[in-house]
Amino acid sequence: MVGIALQIRALAILLDIKSLQRSIHDRASRIFIAGLILAACGVGMAILLDFFEVAAKSALPGAS
Repeated sequence: MVGIALQIRALAILLDIKSLQRSIHDRASRIFIAGLILAACGVGMAILLDFFEVAAKSALPGAS
């Protein structure tokens, strides 16, 4: 959730005319990349948790 919020904040900064200044553009780019990394980590963690949950329950009924 935080990753998506950071991405939205970065896009809001980039839509402003002031983002044409190099320092503001660079800051918005760093915020966006941080949000992208956090969102990717969240998705990866969710996939891993689902995988381990399925592996623990056994995919085949009656198999042990």
